[in-house]
Amino acid sequence: MEGGNTVMVNYPDLSSLNNESGIAGLMALPNSSYPYFWAWILGGIWVILVMGMYFKDKETTGRTRIFSSMAVSCLAILLLSTIGTIFGIVSPEIMIYILVFCITIIGTWFLTSGR
Repeated sequence: MEGGNTVMVNYPDLSSLNNESGIAGLMALPNSSYPYFWAWILGGIWVILVMGMYFKDKETTGRTRIFSSMAVSCLAILLLSTIGTIFGIVSPEIMIYILVFCITIIGTWFLTSGR
């Protein structure tokens, strides 16, 4: 390319997998090309949990608060991300972002639900 910049793209391949890596190695493969892959997946699961719990609560009781649904969903996402970090699927950097986000939501829920 004349006068332009070249961009080096690193695509993941299966050379890092071996017999010992197992399913955790296969699930960690998308992180090698896009480090926030599992963060987006966990975020999508969180939104689905929040909306499902909110509308189910609204249907059952007739009234609900979105913060309670968000906080309870954060507990589930913290559990999933901890398991993912233990197995090497979620990177520790992403785990810290998820931890800070969830602690903020849960703390806000505790501070506002004491009325």
